[in-house]
Amino acid sequence: MFPHPKKIIRFFQRIVVLLPSKVFRSRNRRRLSNQNPTIISNNCIAGIILHDLNLRFNTPTINMIINRTDFIRYVNNLKSYSGSDLVEKNNSGKKYPVGILKGEAGEVEIEFMHYESFEAAKEKWVERSKRIDYDNIFIIMEGGSDIPVSLIHEFETIPYRNKVIITDAPHPKIKNAFYMSIYDENYYPGMILAYEGLSGRRYLDRFDYVEFLNQT
Repeated sequence: MFPHPKKIIRFFQRIVVLLPSKVFRSRNRRRLSNQNPTIISNNCIAGIILHDLNLRFNTPTINMIINRTDFIRYVNNLKSYSGSDLVEKNNSGKKYPVGILKGEAGEVEIEFMHYESFEAAKEKWVERSKRIDYDNIFIIMEGGSDIPVSLIHEFETIPYRNKVIITDAPHPKIKNAFYMSIYDENYYPGMILAYEGLSGRRYLDRFDYVEFLNQT
């Protein structure tokens, strides 16, 4: 069985864009003044940014997905959930481990799609939760397609100064919304982290996260 054509295209893109990508990442690393940020994201965005900037993973939100509603609940009660026990969700129907954080605000479900076992996922979650710097936190949420405006407004109220929500439509009246025009008929999950053409830049790089992280 042959790989999906999009996977083949992305494979060759990675090869062709290697040099411009290295140049771009090197420039970003020189621009960065904040060397120890904690980036909390609802998907793999935090891990990709920290990896590309060659920074330590001072965040538990690496290689996982949290749905939008649960993510807002999580960041609104970050300290509480960071001290909560992560338990496995049995019979999740997923081919990868799923965990549950239980707290006074309710449950937060976390999908660990890049881990082979729940034990491995939990070990990393606990280890990295201890690294959170509550004085140097940056919240990034990919709203994705068809996000309700009410959820964007709810995100706007979370108690962090440095935050951004990536949206599928312009919201000029919402301070922390960043519009990204990728959520159309050609969109696929994870596209925001893929390379855009042969530029060496990811779609995510449309958002200047280095400037964002330098806001200390």
